[in-house]
Amino acid sequence: MNQNRIFFLDNLRSAIILLVVVFHAALAYMIYAPEWWYVVDTKRVLSADIFVIWADIFIMPVMFFISGYFGIKSFAKRSQATFWKDKWKRIGFPWIFGAMVLAPHTAYLMLASRDIPMSFWDFYQNLFWGVAYQQSHYWYLGALMALYLLMTIVCIIYPELKEQKTASKPSGRFIFGLGILGAIGVGVVNSICSDGAWIHPLYLLVLQPTRVPLYLIYFALGIYAYRKQWFTQTGYSPCAKFWIPAFILMSIVYTTHKLLTQAIFQLSPADYLVLNATLHSFFCLASVFGLLSLFKVTFDYTTPMWATLSATSYPIYYVHQTIVQEMNWAVRPMDTNAFVKYAIVCVVSLTLCYLIGKFVLLKIPAFGPSKRKSINM
Repeated sequence: MNQNRIFFLDNLRSAIILLVVVFHAALAYMIYAPEWWYVVDTKRVLSADIFVIWADIFIMPVMFFISGYFGIKSFAKRSQATFWKDKWKRIGFPWIFGAMVLAPHTAYLMLASRDIPMSFWDFYQNLFWGVAYQQSHYWYLGALMALYLLMTIVCIIYPELKEQKTASKPSGRFIFGLGILGAIGVGVVNSICSDGAWIHPLYLLVLQPTRVPLYLIYFALGIYAYRKQWFTQTGYSPCAKFWIPAFILMSIVYTTHKLLTQAIFQLSPADYLVLNATLHSFFCLASVFGLLSLFKVTFDYTTPMWATLSATSYPIYYVHQTIVQEMNWAVRPMDTNAFVKYAIVCVVSLTLCYLIGKFVLLKIPAFGPSKRKSINM
């Protein structure tokens, strides 16, 4: 067994990607589903809204933290040319293919599930490159490429960023500052555009503006954690006795806030914006540190199951949206309740994603095991 391997980060990433699959499956059954969401079902339940509200906050910040941690580790051990050759093979080209070839088909389900008659070709020519443009879940790969480019530029200006420092623990003031910085970022952007808005500058990146500050913060935090040798014997590991209860508490506080604050207190738009941005940021903070501590304490090892999930997690992420939306579409005519439909979609989607990932995508060099034992997503 490789004693230098940080197994709990592999396992956390695998668990988050499985959560992404069931998260995207749940949106079809939300009472207040986004107007643009691909497939919406006639059967809807409030529990789907609660689950989506909860999971939506921390899924991607956790992913960006892990990507930052292993990204700078990989960059520090390779030449720039080797690093970027690997990133284009494993992330860049799959991103372009997914965004240009697979995403249009997923987007077309927006019309099909709403019984709007239009051929796919008409949709592709007239709507996809206009009001319906998006990159499905492949936006994350594009955002990663942008962040790796930013990391490269900063490392050229400040080469010491690639060097690990003496192991040290962050102060409480530093961690609290992350929450405040995130709240300011979310609040400022939310004062300009709504939380549900997406933009696609020059058709290159597709981003949810209110989330960008947190993505930057937690990607940078991943870099910081590597440099300060977090998770080593002498380095910092989040305290599970504090952060897991904080995660649970903030889960309750944030979801309750989103469901009931305005109905009960009827705050002014400005007051609600400040409160929402603060709770959003500190729930995200508690989630990232809480999940890191949970997996560090309970899943810092590997087994054949965890190793298989780690190897197939990127392929699962890559194919999942197409499969999930097709399954949501397939069960939509069924005359049964939302819970049964959701269970069918989750079980079938997870199974198909795993099988396609393991027996098809892992055969492709971009998704196959890397010669270097590090997370490459």
